Amino acid sequence: MSLLLILTLMGCGGRGHSDLLEARLRQQEDSIFALQRDLKESQHALDSARHQSEVMSKQLAKASNGSLLPEQTKALYKVTGVKVNSLLTGGVDLDSKQGDELWTTVVTPHDADGETVKLPADFELELVDLNQPEENRRVGLWTFDSQEVRSHWYSGFAGSGFRFELPWQTTPHNSELTLVVRMKSPDGRIFNTTSPLKIAQIENTTSVKQAVSRERLTPAEPARISFDENPAVIQQQSATVSAEIENPFEEVREDQPAAPSPFQADDESPFRVITDE
Repeated sequence: MSLLLILTLMGCGGRGHSDLLEARLRQQEDSIFALQRDLKESQHALDSARHQSEVMSKQLAKASNGSLLPEQTKALYKVTGVKVNSLLTGGVDLDSKQGDELWTTVVTPHDADGETVKLPADFELELVDLNQPEENRRVGLWTFDSQEVRSHWYSGFAGSGFRFELPWQTTPHNSELTLVVRMKSPDGRIFNTTSPLKIAQIENTTSVKQAVSRERLTPAEPARISFDENPAVIQQQSATVSAEIENPFEEVREDQPAAPSPFQADDESPFRVITDE
């Protein structure tokens, strides 16, 4: 009797356990079906977003009047700021003399992670001297549109970005300046940054001539020597000399009288002996 009761209880326990497992399996199947449904909806939404992005990129490229290529619109959304490469920023000495004739910098658009983004944009570069009075602080202001910026792209060991090498608009009075960079992206966003700029100050600032860019520097033309000042005298002397040395190897005959010496007279000889009388 007791054995029968034990077997009955065991059978009931086994059926209850299997029912619990079946319930859990049904829940997992429902979860899998729900996840698959969400995945399909996400894929449809992603395809729709990609299509809209392509359409907007083409419209934006068309609105930029050719200044922005369709493939560059993807980079446009990545840009979150602009930075100055301090290793490639400073003065440029062209003549090995005291003072820098040019200054150079490399500015780089970047994304949220600080990675470089190659995106042509409008740039404004301003140099200021904070040690001067407010009305005299500006050393120069240079502006470049996105079309000009394309030709300034630089990539090297020390970094990459848009490289500018510019002459002074006003000769700086101090060796420590401040560079202010303003970048306007094609979608109208404006990014600003500043960076110190150290140069070798030119000693005599009053007599400095305006420097030009490295590409425009040309060697000075050598002085021309004129040969037309006394053409008649030169031609007469040349004819006389050529006549005298027409044949330098001509044989001299003994019966031929020697050419008269210009110093035949004793008193005309430059080697006469002067005696004290």
